[in-house]
Amino acid sequence: MLMLKQKFLLCFILLFPAFFLSARTGLGGAFSYSLSTEPHTAASFSVRTDFSPWSLLANVHFNENTLSLFFDNWFVNERLAEHADYFLLWGMSFGSTFEENDAAICTGARFGAGFDFFFLNRRLETFVQAVWNPYLGLKKEDGDYAPVLRPVNFPCSAGLRIWF
Repeated sequence: MLMLKQKFLLCFILLFPAFFLSARTGLGGAFSYSLSTEPHTAASFSVRTDFSPWSLLANVHFNENTLSLFFDNWFVNERLAEHADYFLLWGMSFGSTFEENDAAICTGARFGAGFDFFFLNRRLETFVQAVWNPYLGLKKEDGDYAPVLRPVNFPCSAGLRIWF
């Protein structure tokens, strides 16, 4: 299943290059911890541009065969000081888990806020964010299907982006 995740991520990266050619682009990574009924940690690949309010993140969860995609719209992105901004976001999440006999697919809404700090003439960005991400879906365990409902899910992330 790891090969499936790698192919999916490669397609994701290759399908969006035209979107990023006309703007400054920030590429980076993040680590996150979800405060939830089933807490988990993840590493993310992050992409933003100064052309669009959308931020794209691809999460790979530690100790699980789970891949999540987040599309966040930073509808408020204001400067607090010369090197500090704050943002408010809404977005969508999509996730899938694949094990030998188990699988799940989920989707949900995202609402959150965060801060980003810029250095080196706004070429280096560090950020922190907290998001409420309730989601629902369907899982298969040992041949049986069951609904997934997780209204209490708060992923908190910290990361770094380099702007080109």
